Amino acid sequence: MGTTALLDAVMVPPGGDPKTPPATVGVKGQSRQFEAKSGPKHIVVVDDEVQIADSLTEILTGHGYEARAFYNGRDAINHCQERCPDIVVADVVMPKLNGVDTVLAIREYCPETRVLLFSGQAGTSDILSRARAKGHNFELLPKPIHPDRLLKTLAE
Repeated sequence: MGTTALLDAVMVPPGGDPKTPPATVGVKGQSRQFEAKSGPKHIVVVDDEVQIADSLTEILTGHGYEARAFYNGRDAINHCQERCPDIVVADVVMPKLNGVDTVLAIREYCPETRVLLFSGQAGTSDILSRARAKGHNFELLPKPIHPDRLLKTLAE
């Protein structure tokens, strides 16, 4: 299927592990500078639905981004402590650690990282309201994410 198919219909089997970049150490509470790079933007995708995370990663990789999927917030945070992504794309509603708490933790290490949240559940508004009350504002996309809309949003 091309990028015109809705994401929830895209069937992409999990691929091999993406190349792991050299690690740098992040220090909580310290602002990190992004290294100047001329390559593709590094995107972290976080969703507890493996098929969606893998599909998004495949779509982004196919459009020239360096994307890596994580299936829970804790693994994404651990990765971002080693390497700040340019962008995090995360589902809001996930078990154990929701997407908002995940990206807030990532921003402690990577304050310049752009955040795109997505959700198809009604419970999202309460989670986002609490974050906004604390001064955080994130871009929100509806789920299922149409690949063309995601790519357009990333290009803005």
